[in-house]
Formats: sequence, C-alpha cells, structure tokens
Amino acid sequence: MKKAITHLKLSDGNAGKLTQLDAVAAEYMRVTQNYIDLLIFNADKTPDKYADLPGATTPLSVRWQRCAWQQACGTVQSWYANERTKPPVLHSMCIQGNANVIVLEPSETPRFDFWLRISTLNAGHPVRIPLKLYGKARQAIADFPKLCTGVTLTKRGAQWYATLVVERKTAKPATKTVIGVDIGMKRIVATSEGQSYGEVSAVLRQRTERATAKRRRKQKLNRCLKRKGLAAVNLSDHKAQAFARNEIGRALNTMLDDLPPASAVALERLTVKDMRFKSRMMNRWLSAAQLGYTRDKLKFKLDERGIRYRSVQPAYTSQQCSRCGYVDPKNRPSQAQFKCLACDFESNADWNGALNIAERFGDDELNHLPFGAVKSLLEQRYQERLPATRSVAAEPGSGPLAARAINGQPVQLTPTS
Repeated sequence: MKKAITHLKLSDGNAGKLTQLDAVAAEYMRVTQNYIDLLIFNADKTPDKYADLPGATTPLSVRWQRCAWQQACGTVQSWYANERTKPPVLHSMCIQGNANVIVLEPSETPRFDFWLRISTLNAGHPVRIPLKLYGKARQAIADFPKLCTGVTLTKRGAQWYATLVVERKTAKPATKTVIGVDIGMKRIVATSEGQSYGEVSAVLRQRTERATAKRRRKQKLNRCLKRKGLAAVNLSDHKAQAFARNEIGRALNTMLDDLPPASAVALERLTVKDMRFKSRMMNRWLSAAQLGYTRDKLKFKLDERGIRYRSVQPAYTSQQCSRCGYVDPKNRPSQAQFKCLACDFESNADWNGALNIAERFGDDELNHLPFGAVKSLLEQRYQERLPATRSVAAEPGSGPLAARAINGQPVQLTPTS
C-alpha cells in the first residue's frame, strides 16, 4: 500500500532558487493547460500517456513536457469519468514531477533530511532546495520502507509545499468473520454488529448553512467585480470541509479499533455523483457529509492496517430486509427506521443496510450485475425461499445470515452465488 506525506514546506530555500521554481511552474502550467485543451478538442477520452508529444513552443525541456503531458492525460480522463461539462481550467500551481525532473537526494547534514534537485528553464543548471521533515513524516518513512521517486509540488499563496509517497507490502490475515459497513448522511458509519460511529452533527449543518450564505455573498461580489473588469474572488471555503474530515477520521479510527480480530470488511460501491435530492439544502448537506471522501478514507485505513475488504453491489441495500430478503421502498417508513412489510422485522435502517452489505461480501453473482438488474434477482431469490420465510425463528441481531425455521426446525440460509 502507498501513503502520501503532505505539507512539507520548502521554506528553507533561498529567494533566488524559489524564483527559478516559480518560472518553471508558470511555464509548466501553461503547457499543461494547452495539452488539456488539445485533448478535449480532439475528444480523446483515453489519451496515451506515453504517446509522442504534440508540438509545442516552450523553453521547457522534453522531460518537463512529458510530465506536463502525463498530468494533462490524467486530468482529462478524470474529467470524462466524472461526466463534467465545463472544460477544466488549472487555477492552482501543481506540478506532478517524476525522477527525470525532480530528484530526492539524501542530506549529509543533520539540519535537513533531503535535497530536492529540480530542473529549471536553464538546461544543465538545476536548483537544490532543502527539505526538512516533521515528526509524523519521519515516522511514516520509518513505517513504510520504500520511498517512491515521484514528487508533487504545490503552491498556496506564496508558500511552496512538497508531497512525497511511501510504500510497503502489507500481508493480510485469513478472514474469519465479515463485517458490513454502511456509510450514511446521518451516522458517518454503521456496522452489521449494530454499532454506529460519528454523525453529521448539528454543528456541521450550521457550518454548511453559513458557508452557503458566504458563497452567495461572494457570488454577488464577483458579479460586481466582473462588471468593473476586476479579478473574481475564490468561492471555495475549506473550513466546513476540514471540520467534517476531522470528524470522519475520528469515527473511522474508532470503528477500526473495535473490529474483531481477523475480520474482513464489506462496503458499498458508492457512486456519490449520482446522488441527488429535490431540496437544495439537502444536497448541500449531502456534499458536507463527504460520502465519497469517507469511502476512500476507509479503504486507505483498511489497507494501512492490513484488513481485507471488498466493495459490493449497493443496489437496494436500504430497501431489502436483512432477515427475509423482501425488497420494497415502503420498508423504510422513515430515514432512520426499517420495518419489513413481509416478516415484520424492525431495526435501525443503517444497521439493516449494513447486514445486507455483509451478506453480499461473497455474492459474486449479485456483485457482477449492473444496477438495473439487481432488483429482479433479489425478487427471484425471495420467491425461491418464500416457504422458509413464513416462520422466522431468528431474533434481531442474529447476524446477516440469520437462522430461519421451516416446519418448526431452525435452518441456516446462505446467500446464493
């Protein structure tokens, strides 16, 4: 697995070297933007990162141009994958350099940890900028023995930062139990063991409402600035986002600490971009909940701890009864409550969804189906085991593969695969 070490300040470099870095970055971003515009103009949805470089008039070396081309290819692929309509415009300084243009050299003095040797517009005259690690960065390098050669440089305001990537091989133990994890808007995560961790609190909702009001004021200001021919102000507000991510991190750490030994985790294959509400405020809260970030952060933490996981088919996990398998949207009388219309099973909606997610961990037949074909298979399975669901012997909390009774004799049902 890989881990990024971020926010490494390049504050110890002298002004002359940083000025040369600024010059390289400005030209690099211009060339990258030109490549992006060219790829979108040609409607190239899967550009080849190793194709011949388009002709360009630039003082950048061929190696710098190759980095710019690869960064442009990645940006365009992401743009098409997310079905965006407005062409991407690069606003912030971000250089994704490889070992051909940015080299990490170990420092021979205890004052610094590394030197960044960066190629400049003046061929054959690179600059060396000292890099000092903070405590957690040194610990990460100690825990992850392989230091990758790629370095990302970003500029925020007048400050340059470096991002390094470290890697290690993680052996994952054999699985004894499967825990389903449901990611939601009310509770950050809920597990099939009946536990819930974190929640989208009232404080976050208030922050979201304040951020929305602030954004509206900025939009009005930008309209005035545009009429006067002045530069627009940035609409982004990172405070509410940072607050939410801090809450998410704490909730995920607590959940993983509570996992039984040798557990595997099943989580939904979420596609957040397709989630929409009729209410604009609900959509803002959906954005504030950062479901996609929670999913990706959970995967990273599972890899970091060496825990096996699988992303399963998410269709109808919130409408399907975890006891009898009956699927109906009316099984959810409210956002928090689940009550099956077929077997009268009642539970918290998040817990019921987590039980369904856990049961789909080894269900290859269901997981390979497209979203639209899932309901018919679930209905077919329910009809096939309908005689077994008329008499239910299991109590709530018996697990995703709950015991049923046929003619008064308890049996154990397993998922069809």
